[in-house]
Amino acid sequence: MSLCKSGQIQNCCHPNALMTLKEYLMDYAGPKTKEIGEKLIKEELKNIPKEKVRAIAEKYLKEIESEGKRDFRF
Repeated sequence: MSLCKSGQIQNCCHPNALMTLKEYLMDYAGPKTKEIGEKLIKEELKNIPKEKVRAIAEKYLKEIESEGKRDFRF
């Protein structure tokens, strides 16, 4: 609850949601859905308030795509 009250939830749940979406797109999405989802992820990364958290999320997203890694979390 303290994460919600302080607003820090955006630095945990938001990156986790984007990584979960990326995993879904890699594993199950058709071409059109994948295109839309990738665009959404790119735009939503800009909404992560802390630069350090954003950089880590970007790194994890690349590892999901290039290396097939899974189950990252903040």
